[in-house]
Amino acid sequence: MEEFDVVIMGGGLAGLTTALYLRRSMPLLRVAVVEPTVRPLEEACHKVGESSVEVGAHFFDTVCGLRNYLLERHLVKNGLRYFVGDTRGPLAARREIGPSEQPVVPSYQLDRGRLENDLREMVIAQGALLLEGYSVYRLDLAPEDSERPHLVHIASKKGQSTLSARWVFDASGRRRIIQKKLNLIRPSGHTHSAAWFRIPRRLYVGELVPPSESAWHARDVDKNRWLSTCHLMGKGYWVWLIPLSSGLHSIGIVADEVHHPLESYGRPELALRWIAEHEPALYPLLAGEEMKDFLILRRYAYTSSQVFSRRGRWCCIGEAAVFVDPLYSPGSDFIGLAACLSSEFVKADLITHESLDEQLLREEVSNDFFLRFTEFATTTFRGHSHINGSPVVLPAKLYWDNFVYWSFIAPYFFNRIYAIEARAHLDFNRLLERFYLLHSRAQRVLQAWAAIEPGSANGDFVPLPQFPSLLADLHLDLLNRYAPAELLRKMEDNLSNAEVVLRELILRALKAIGPSRLSLFLERTQWTSWSDLQWGSAEQELRFRYDEEKEKRSELRRSLHRVMRDMERYLGKPEHDGDGPSMRALFELAHRDGVAKPFSVSTPSVFA
Repeated sequence: MEEFDVVIMGGGLAGLTTALYLRRSMPLLRVAVVEPTVRPLEEACHKVGESSVEVGAHFFDTVCGLRNYLLERHLVKNGLRYFVGDTRGPLAARREIGPSEQPVVPSYQLDRGRLENDLREMVIAQGALLLEGYSVYRLDLAPEDSERPHLVHIASKKGQSTLSARWVFDASGRRRIIQKKLNLIRPSGHTHSAAWFRIPRRLYVGELVPPSESAWHARDVDKNRWLSTCHLMGKGYWVWLIPLSSGLHSIGIVADEVHHPLESYGRPELALRWIAEHEPALYPLLAGEEMKDFLILRRYAYTSSQVFSRRGRWCCIGEAAVFVDPLYSPGSDFIGLAACLSSEFVKADLITHESLDEQLLREEVSNDFFLRFTEFATTTFRGHSHINGSPVVLPAKLYWDNFVYWSFIAPYFFNRIYAIEARAHLDFNRLLERFYLLHSRAQRVLQAWAAIEPGSANGDFVPLPQFPSLLADLHLDLLNRYAPAELLRKMEDNLSNAEVVLRELILRALKAIGPSRLSLFLERTQWTSWSDLQWGSAEQELRFRYDEEKEKRSELRRSLHRVMRDMERYLGKPEHDGDGPSMRALFELAHRDGVAKPFSVSTPSVFA
């Protein structure tokens, strides 16, 4: 029997990066990783999770120290890009939403096989024990609050062995050893499924548009549009296009079971037929190509009632903890957040020797924070698939979702708030709850707006983020570092600005929907409490005057809140601008009919 401080069950992306971080941050720690597969892995293997965004990318390149490696062996990503509009028409006629230039804060397109081959070498070089070809066939968890070690029983073709561990980290993916053993798995209510495959060539998104569409091609000044994670958006679904450094291209279909059951695209021939029907611009580029690693996941999302335990000395990371959704590429974000929170438990136990009371408070705070944030993220996607087909509401949703991401969780992670004392962390938990409530309200508004008035596209380009703007400033501010108290103040300011964004979204939705469908909008949103959103302010009065006094717009525009000016530049003028009732009239009508219907957010059972 070998003794370890930490045994990690699973040597995929989550387990390997966690092992690397543990050894880099605590070099004397005895770490073992148990992984059933053996090298060499195919460079472009069947795993998903190839696209990263800011938090996950920061975890890889800065926290784990992989920046030079990622620049050398993988592709620097050109942000997230979306095409929305008539899915059966030409791609150039759809609205394009995405960065107009390479983002300043980097993210990456990852060849998972190549990355995990290389990470295994790094983990060994860093001093961890990597047990390739071994599977965990039984886990004997020590009783809670005891000092007895956990026993991790492993087996390979060579025989069986047992590892003794003070801490055990579950990175076993969907096998979810600890979650299943302790009956912690909970449904998330998110009913999406997916199928994906790779083709053995690089696919340039420009190939979907004929050369005669010169204006469309001219928008790609740096010729790097193909480096984005491209999303072909349609009602109830989206299709991803992700380039890989190995020269292959990843293609995936993600759909709501309500609109597109997995049975309609869950086999290779069905997937091609489905693409021919729903994305005919893409189909000719795939017909005749070899479809490598075709895999499916039915109803892939789930959550948990607990992911960290100081009393039990175990933690769950990656898909062994929760799985939300691949839109916005958040999987690596959750890996990084769980890995860093988990590592703080080990540090508090074995390095800094925090008091037990402090460690138990850390358990409570960390579980609440992680599960509330993953529920926050699930709220972003649950019941929203119809918005994917709305050329007007999708940009508004992307603006909101990016605003709150860059306002809270991204600066939280970049400034290492996960490492502060648990009692100080409580302030960030409370602020996350306020963001969560506001976010839930915004998502209800966006859902109802898209269902009632999806709008149409005209082939224009909507830069995200727009420079200069408050949204762009939030993104660039990730490069700066702040003390916890200062960051908390900035986040509270961000929350105030997010309230302005939501008020503007509501007014735009009212204008688009009009008086005849107002009651349906109120019913679908379970309307907000007006006092909570500070209606009746001077800011609102100015917005109404700007809408009504057309001849004074130039003068009034300079007095508008910066958020409102930014949103008009990004989203354009509201639908039906100048037509029908004014925003003031619509607002007063909604206030009269909706004020008696206060908004409510159903709190997930894990927070009850």
